Amino acid sequence: MLNELWWMWLQVFDSLSNPLIGGGVVVGGVALGFGGRLAARRTGWRPVPSVLAGIWLGVVLGATFSRTLPDWAGRDQFCQLNGFAVNGGIELLNGLLFVPLVFCAVLATRRPLAVLGSAIALSAAIEIVQPLTRRGLCETQDFLNNSAGAVVAAALAAGVLAAYRHRTAAR
Repeated sequence: MLNELWWMWLQVFDSLSNPLIGGGVVVGGVALGFGGRLAARRTGWRPVPSVLAGIWLGVVLGATFSRTLPDWAGRDQFCQLNGFAVNGGIELLNGLLFVPLVFCAVLATRRPLAVLGSAIALSAAIEIVQPLTRRGLCETQDFLNNSAGAVVAAALAAGVLAAYRHRTAAR
């Protein structure tokens, strides 16, 4: 397990060393972080988690759309039909990809189900758009792993909100 985690982090740093991916993550994170702040002002969301959710949305979009598709990929079928798995580094990264975004968005909006539904829809949209733009592969495994991570993050954030409400009600 430790070996898998080490390999996973090496993959992240290797990907970010690509100027296109690193730049996409930074530019997307900064731009959408500002967008999160604007959304917080207009909607009454909590500002800090809104900014963090915007940054993480930029990271998700930057990481998924800044890379180029290898020549060998995506020729046989539009979407590869494979199942849920977290037995490898890339699979685990896909499971973790939406966790910070969903966690922060739930804390910002206080609406776990709405955020969860939006995250699942975003994951599906990313998987459909990637092969159309030649910026990645459509894989059902990525969608399932992203969605599972989003469910865990929404549940954790809902628990944090419930604990906070319970603590403030007890005062």
